[in-house]
Amino acid sequence: MAALDMNPSRVPRPLLLARLMALVLAAGVLLLLRLIAPIALPAIEERAGSWLWKISATAHDERRVVLVDIDEASLAQLGAWPWPRERMAALSDRLTALGANQQIYDVVFPEAREGDAAFQAALTRTPSVLAQVFAVDQGGVTQGGVLQGALTSPVCAAATPAAHGYIANTATLHAEYVGHITPRIAPDGAVRHVPALVCLNQKSYPALALAALMAGTEAGKQLMLTAGQGWLAPDWQLTLPSLPDQPVPLDAEGNLRVPYRLAPSGLVSVSAVDVLEGRVPKGMLNGAWVLVGATAFGVGDAVPTPHGGAVAGVSVHAQLLTALLDDALPFTPRIAVLYQFLLGLVAAGVLLGMAHSRARLPVYALPLLGLGLGGGMFALHAGFQLHSRYWLGWLNPALFALLAGAVLAMLEHARSRFERERLFSNFASYLPAPVAAALALRAPEDGIRVERREVTVLFADLRNFSAYCEARPPEETAAVLQTFFATATDIIEAHGGMVESLQGDAVMAVWDAPTPCPDHPSLALAAAQALQQHIPPQLPDPSAHGLEQLALGVGIETGTALVGSFGLARRRTHTVLGQTVTVAARLQALTADVAEPILLGSGAAKHLPEGTLYSLGDFLLEGLRQPCRLYAPIASVADGQ
Repeated sequence: MAALDMNPSRVPRPLLLARLMALVLAAGVLLLLRLIAPIALPAIEERAGSWLWKISATAHDERRVVLVDIDEASLAQLGAWPWPRERMAALSDRLTALGANQQIYDVVFPEAREGDAAFQAALTRTPSVLAQVFAVDQGGVTQGGVLQGALTSPVCAAATPAAHGYIANTATLHAEYVGHITPRIAPDGAVRHVPALVCLNQKSYPALALAALMAGTEAGKQLMLTAGQGWLAPDWQLTLPSLPDQPVPLDAEGNLRVPYRLAPSGLVSVSAVDVLEGRVPKGMLNGAWVLVGATAFGVGDAVPTPHGGAVAGVSVHAQLLTALLDDALPFTPRIAVLYQFLLGLVAAGVLLGMAHSRARLPVYALPLLGLGLGGGMFALHAGFQLHSRYWLGWLNPALFALLAGAVLAMLEHARSRFERERLFSNFASYLPAPVAAALALRAPEDGIRVERREVTVLFADLRNFSAYCEARPPEETAAVLQTFFATATDIIEAHGGMVESLQGDAVMAVWDAPTPCPDHPSLALAAAQALQQHIPPQLPDPSAHGLEQLALGVGIETGTALVGSFGLARRRTHTVLGQTVTVAARLQALTADVAEPILLGSGAAKHLPEGTLYSLGDFLLEGLRQPCRLYAPIASVADGQ
């Protein structure tokens, strides 16, 4: 016989394998999502990062970089754009007079105009950086003006996106340092990256903020582009000769990630008309790098950023420039992929450990745990993003944790359903199925839970079985009982009865409890006759061992009884109690004495048609004070004759 494994901490190997396969399935679903939505999922991560920039942005005044804004007020007082070049020259001279260390223009002047000489002369009086724009992602071959500011090195490399067209300044305006203002537009229209360098005709051109840093530190036109070394390094990095200890980190596509750490209110701005008319607070521009740009409707390039749906492009360059000055550009280190993989392994281990625990968890516990792990990964990413330069990412392991929690929950739910069904099947094998079904819907309770109803009770017992058990091996007697119980159960249930209990070598069956059963006395009698027909031929012949023949005795009575459960909540029993049960049991015991295989009491007899039974007279049954009239089926008399 197989032994039961009573160790509750041991996890069956098939179950462990199923849980591991659930984790593999979650990883497969994540990979499928990445294939189906290669843009949408990274966009979610980027938007979450933008939200973090927005809620954590500082509002302290940034005095190193000051915006000079060609705004609506400037256009209203000084005229429509484009302004005469003499006015731009006057603006440049005023900025020089106010102590600006560097003038950076987020404006392109592609057409030659009268007054260019005056503007050019003004630009030479203070270090100035002009702008130009390339067509990188947009396509097209538009060309306007003359490209300037090409680096002597590096030439075009793998981390330098190629341009298809450009709009540059007129040849009559030039500067030593010129930077491009070409953004990388995300699928949602936001600007989160700017190419550090753009390649055209085998020449590379720096971004405006990078060109301003080069001009401000007198770095020259030669930069060093190298692949990142070490797990915590970026994919690529640019090194300025003037700042050898502050390499500029780039991603695999050669982009600078724009950090929006400053709130819009933290960017100090002054209207261009106030500069021209001398209304700038004293010392405001002294020693500052001045970014000249436009926010006026129809002039400025408004782009979505974490701080709003239509923010002037000049503020993007301001955010990038301040981060370059602080050596605080965020980047994704080369270890990020391994980091996310390890987070996924940790999530898998935690979820697997929770699934293996012996605690009975609600079906939603594992998905909630997966959600909590994903939230923790986002919080970890947020901590690195806001308090360091590392952009590690979180969505892949967080999605895996959520998917793994959901898949494991479905597996555990299916396992729980299977175990409950198996448990109920075992439960129902020890109790009548209708009773087991009713009890399964109720919580355990103390006390008596019974009902009074009229029932028919049948007792069937193997006579002479005790002597047989004494003489024969227990395995043989167990096989006899197994055959008897199996056949009796099938016959009783086929006739609408319910096996209430198996008592030693006897079967107790009930009709009309708890399920209503019309004409239950007739069905009980039919079941008794079927038992007498099928059971005796299956019984062994013990005469060879000097034992009396095994026989079957059946007693039947109909009457009122209590049907229900008794005992404490931790140990209860279901049974049928009352004189009806006692009479049926005594009738069965009397079958040998009166030589009748089936005996019925008066309660059952009165429900049966005339001519079905005949009376054996009154008998005083053991344990009762009033005599009881006994009946036997006519068929049994005929059989006896």
